[in-house]
Amino acid sequence: MIQDRDYPSRSNTDAGRRILTNAPPVVPGYRQFMGFLFALVSGKAQVLPLTPPVSADVTAHADLTYLTVGNKELKLDVYVPKTTAKPAPLVVLIHGGCWMDGTRKEYGYYAVTLARLGYVTASVDYRLSEEAPYPAAIEDSRAAIQWLTDHAPTYNIDPSRIALVGGSAGGHMVEYLGYAANTSTKEHPQGTGPKVKAIIPFYGWSDLTDASVNYQYYMELFLGKKYADAPKLYEEASPITHVDKGDPATLLLHGTIDTIVPITQAEKLAKKLEANNVPYVYAPFKGGYHGYDMFTDTNPGVMYLIEHFLAEYLAK
Repeated sequence: MIQDRDYPSRSNTDAGRRILTNAPPVVPGYRQFMGFLFALVSGKAQVLPLTPPVSADVTAHADLTYLTVGNKELKLDVYVPKTTAKPAPLVVLIHGGCWMDGTRKEYGYYAVTLARLGYVTASVDYRLSEEAPYPAAIEDSRAAIQWLTDHAPTYNIDPSRIALVGGSAGGHMVEYLGYAANTSTKEHPQGTGPKVKAIIPFYGWSDLTDASVNYQYYMELFLGKKYADAPKLYEEASPITHVDKGDPATLLLHGTIDTIVPITQAEKLAKKLEANNVPYVYAPFKGGYHGYDMFTDTNPGVMYLIEHFLAEYLAK
């Protein structure tokens, strides 16, 4: 069982250090997973609404088809702030679920909240691993971003200012989409896909080759092979493999008692970003489990980091 320990917050930029210095006090977490589980079962830990009502200052465009694969229509939801006259930055939200579960509706909270802050937001679906293995989900998500940039005038989007936000499997995918921008797909030859300026992965897998995670059955389902049979595939599918100078600024959010994606994944990525001079803010949450950002007591601190990070890196 993973016990809590200290992992220091840090950044390699003045802006990032300022964000961390001014962050509100962190609410108490849990020493181990069983403490979190008891809080959840007892009702002490309250979950935020996944699909809050859309406020009057936001226009929602739901169930838009961005790609048809065979007989399956892949959809996304777009939320446009009414208060912004000029084209606004775009934040694309990619849900988690170990690549095998979940829908775009699970990120309704972030879609509405960030739209109210002045961003056009889009929450996207993609083919899950039992439908089609890697790289299908990556190709779908990249196609969604391209569709949004192609329709930028319709939804008042500034295509030069794009950020990606995702948790768990979605965290892995936004890292991959951010760092492997030059990786070819069927729809977008090398170097022609949309570029992003900033990414925010929550508790995502960064190094799929790591012995602490490469045995997980949902990873085998996602990649279609066991690690022992295809180590090069696991390496290629790992975002950390593709980190290079010039990659998008990164806000890394991870709980220290996560047993699904150990925080060592974020630690390794932070070191790789540091070594390549990629701007990053690393903010571990002490005593946080997988999904810690979606609870009423912890989300305000998370939203502070997201709001100030996006303001810094999508401002122009």
